[in-house]
Amino acid sequence: MDRIDQIIYAMAARFEGSGYTNHPADRGGPTKFGITARVLGEYLGKPVTPDQVKAMTWQQALAIYRERYWFGANIDRLPEELQPVIFDMAVNHGPGTAVRLLQHALGDLGRPVIGDGRLGKITTGIAAGLIKHLGAKAVVDAICDRRRTYYAEIIAHDPSQRSFQHGWVNRCESYRLPAGG
Repeated sequence: MDRIDQIIYAMAARFEGSGYTNHPADRGGPTKFGITARVLGEYLGKPVTPDQVKAMTWQQALAIYRERYWFGANIDRLPEELQPVIFDMAVNHGPGTAVRLLQHALGDLGRPVIGDGRLGKITTGIAAGLIKHLGAKAVVDAICDRRRTYYAEIIAHDPSQRSFQHGWVNRCESYRLPAGG
């Protein structure tokens, strides 16, 4: 298993589970391995039924994670210290939102970046520079702070999502680095 697959597997095992879910408040609808029916349908190029989501294999989910969320969001361009948290955010919020949250966090650290949701040379360069000057912990903490604010905004806009708050916050906090990290 390569490094990317290890990061994907660790995230999926920790937060997405291996079973099929269809929680009534989950806006993603039918989901397995953290992959929604919509995302599976986009991957297959056709709409899918809940039964097709239930039948999805781990290999299909892994391919989707790699193509859509890792390489599709250009996670490989980021400093290694940021890859796990930004990948997890891409899965949880969508690639564009994950990158925008990163860009806003870089601005919070004094290096404003246009929040366009694209992970290009400017964003990756500023992220690498801030890690060098402030340390990975400071950058990851700023990202996690932004992510917590985003969760609060989701709940303020749609109170039905409050049932997910505890899990979301735990997910976010699990990516904070220890002191010296």
